[in-house]
Amino acid sequence: MKKKIISILLSSAMIFSMGISTVSAAAADDTAATESIVVSKTEGITDTAYGKVRGFIDDGTYTFRGIPYAKADRFEMPEAPDTWDDVRNCLVYGSTAPITKMTDPDGGDFLIPHRYWAQSENCQNLNVWTQDLDANAKKPVMVWFHGGGYTNGSSIEGIAYDGKNLSEYGDVVVVTVNHRLNVLGYLDVSEYGEDYQYSGNCGTADMIASLKWVKENIANFGGDPDNVTIFGQSGGGGKVISMLASPEAEGLFNQAIVQSGSERYIEKDTAKKITAKTLEILGISDNQIEQLKEVPYDTLDAAATEALKQVGEELGTSLSWRPVLDEDYIQSNFQEWTNDVPVMVGSVFGEMNCWTALDPNETNKNSWTDEEVDAKLTEKYGDKAEAVKEAFLKAYPEKSACDAYYVADRTKFSKTLTKRVEAGATKNYDYVVSYESPIDGGVNLWHCGEIPFVFHNVDLVAGSYGGSQDAYDLQDVMASAWVNFASTGDPNGENVPEWSTYTDDNKSTMVFDTTSGERIDYDAELQELISQ
Repeated sequence: MKKKIISILLSSAMIFSMGISTVSAAAADDTAATESIVVSKTEGITDTAYGKVRGFIDDGTYTFRGIPYAKADRFEMPEAPDTWDDVRNCLVYGSTAPITKMTDPDGGDFLIPHRYWAQSENCQNLNVWTQDLDANAKKPVMVWFHGGGYTNGSSIEGIAYDGKNLSEYGDVVVVTVNHRLNVLGYLDVSEYGEDYQYSGNCGTADMIASLKWVKENIANFGGDPDNVTIFGQSGGGGKVISMLASPEAEGLFNQAIVQSGSERYIEKDTAKKITAKTLEILGISDNQIEQLKEVPYDTLDAAATEALKQVGEELGTSLSWRPVLDEDYIQSNFQEWTNDVPVMVGSVFGEMNCWTALDPNETNKNSWTDEEVDAKLTEKYGDKAEAVKEAFLKAYPEKSACDAYYVADRTKFSKTLTKRVEAGATKNYDYVVSYESPIDGGVNLWHCGEIPFVFHNVDLVAGSYGGSQDAYDLQDVMASAWVNFASTGDPNGENVPEWSTYTDDNKSTMVFDTTSGERIDYDAELQELISQ
């Protein structure tokens, strides 16, 4: 591990160092293994349209945390943030959106380490990592929308969301975004006043506001405002999809990457019922809607969550917070202009199927006998078990039959590709990450498991991959593909095997693994057997 020396530069002649040891600037220069963090009165400062911001320099990477990109009253559209006169410190993360739950530490947290932060309704802020503050540098910009559905999560919840290593590895500008969630972001009170017309999509509007901020300001962080890639995983992947469906997002991004994300909305009529039930639970009448803005968050969240549950039961389904499909702010079909936007879509081998893999009371799949494999597959797939096993081994000849127990249905993720192909979009790329972590006898890749590879952050979560050299090699391949795509709209290039576009005639999928490569229409039979 590198030793980190924190230097606060009060002037060019005054250097104070804090850390495990204190060294002079000259000594630090002579120590190649030293990683420095510099906070300066003169360096790491740049302009925004709202005032100057000061970040810090982390081993050469300019880092800005908690920059406000908008402000908003509850249930209302975001507006430009307030301006400021002095230099604004952007050294620590800004508040994240209030969330309904925090994950209890367990085996899953070993695979996906989490962190939590101060929460506030005033959560419209973002973080930036860049290698250059030259306004003429024009580096590709990568904007990350976090997972957690539309209910939980934040721009820093995942340890692997840190943008420093990706920025450094790919010489790109990385931006991660906080926005309104759950009842604050997606309760539709549009029936109760013009100010609330798009209240069911406030969270989406925040993300669009962040992209407008990027368009207006990112050049001052070395980024190219005309080369912006949006990417996100799980709920974040769904958020990327919603950008493809919103006319408000036109011209704000140039490429899009959907990682394990699907198209998920709430119909307008259902949204109205949830709101009416929320008001009923709170005892607020239709003509007292302004009172809803004064209800403490915890009380509001509890009432709205109960409303979701009750309306879901009435409709015979399970409901969660999602953007409202109003055919205005969010529309059923992808916007025609997105046909020219290159899009990469993919998922991981096991997705949600792998959460039991660390159960200490279960034997690891790689120790199952042939009889146990057959019994497990029959338990899961019934009379289709033998067909699934045969189709699986055709699709993944490098794997064992036991892995068929954990393989995910990826058809719900590939619907985005299908929809784009049907609309005439031709710049599409499909992928699967089939890597198996060596921990605990071998664990197929889980939901969120590709994020450290994409962010070049295996070092930050090395325990999840057993310190395997294969994991470090794979992050070079995957981070390169993401950076290449952000740079040119094409993932091909250094470190990446040849990868052709996905079309009706060429159903190409890049399979990322210890040996990565393209496969054509390789798992259609398998997916047909296991899809729900």
